[in-house]
Amino acid sequence: MAQYRFSAAIVSRSAGQSAIAAAAYRSGEKLRDERTGDIKDYSRRSWSVLYTRILTPENAPLWMQDRHRLWNEVERREDFSTRRGTAQLARNIELSLPYELTHEQHIQLVCDFVKAEFVDRGMVADIAIHAPPTRGDGTNHHAHVLLTMRTIHDDGFGGKNRAWNKDELLEHWRERWADDQNRALETYGFEARVDHRSLEDQGIDREPTTHLGPNAQALEDAGIHTDRGDQNRRAKAGNDNLALLKKDLADSEQRLAELKQQLLAERMEQIQKTFRAADAVWKRDTPGPDQPPEPPAKQPEPRAPPPPRRRPSAAERVAQIQKTVHAADAVWKKDEPSPDPPPEGPPEPEPPAPAKEPEPKPREPDASAPPPPPPPVPSGPATRRRPPSSYDLIDKQDYAARAKEEEEKQKADREREKDKEKDKEKEQERERKPDRER
Repeated sequence: MAQYRFSAAIVSRSAGQSAIAAAAYRSGEKLRDERTGDIKDYSRRSWSVLYTRILTPENAPLWMQDRHRLWNEVERREDFSTRRGTAQLARNIELSLPYELTHEQHIQLVCDFVKAEFVDRGMVADIAIHAPPTRGDGTNHHAHVLLTMRTIHDDGFGGKNRAWNKDELLEHWRERWADDQNRALETYGFEARVDHRSLEDQGIDREPTTHLGPNAQALEDAGIHTDRGDQNRRAKAGNDNLALLKKDLADSEQRLAELKQQLLAERMEQIQKTFRAADAVWKRDTPGPDQPPEPPAKQPEPRAPPPPRRRPSAAERVAQIQKTVHAADAVWKKDEPSPDPPPEGPPEPEPPAPAKEPEPKPREPDASAPPPPPPPVPSGPATRRRPPSSYDLIDKQDYAARAKEEEEKQKADREREKDKEKDKEKEQERERKPDRER
């Protein structure tokens, strides 16, 4: 992309500037300031001035073609203004020129642009095209245009035209200068193009540099560092580092793309091998034309999904527990060992019935008599009696009925809670609504 530059600045007395000095510097001539009597001589740098010309509107007097009289009249007219100490004298425009074009093409490009955008609006334009400085790469072709800021009458200058100071007009000039350069580059067969937008608006990730100007450039040429020079050096170093990083990133992305292509090729080759192996097995197992094909295997019928299991209630669970306990109790009673029967022997004869004797009267126990002997202990195994089953309490408690009663109670509690919430919501709704009677 070719270099683009369009800068506009005001030549003002508040900055200690002079229209005579500005015109003499840009034209490389020797001019005299009639206000102060000072001589502004820049003829020593006339070698760098390649072309000068003054363009005037159609209604401008002929004396405005004279550079010395033109800018002295501008200075004199500002002496009659209300702010002569801080008067704005002229507008300075700096234009970069495409180094691809020749000197004659530069003159044609600048003159056409200045006439269409400045002179036709009523300004006087003092044009000076400068050669590239000896330092650098020789591509810094540029032009200076010094413009008047007052309207023109038949006898001289009138009032200031404030419409020329609008930012919208400046942006229009910047865009038109880019369009004219691109049109000239296309006309003469060059592919380079310029863009008036900032680097950020163009989407270019590069830090812009600052124009040095004549004073800073002179100091830099003398080996003295300036703030603008240091800033440009930092920007250039940062842009160079960023360019290297972008190059490394581009190389890495290219290498990654190559690795992806290589991996894809290897996968495709593996897939092709698999397909070839599967095709060979299929051809081997496929019956020939004389061999009947095997009937296809019958597909099993899909099973119906099981019905969803219903969760039993508390009463049903209690009833199930009771059934289980009854069954376990019955098994326990069935497996309980019974007492051993007495050994079988020959039947004993029945003794004869003794004669009835009169019952003797009970006698009072004698304290001196010995105690009676203890009852005899029966021989043989003792008889075991089963203790009462603790599971019999379940039948007496009736847990199933109690569980059902507990469920009904909980359900009633939930219904009461819902009713309370509804009553609370209704009360809040009544509080939110305005009470007309109140």
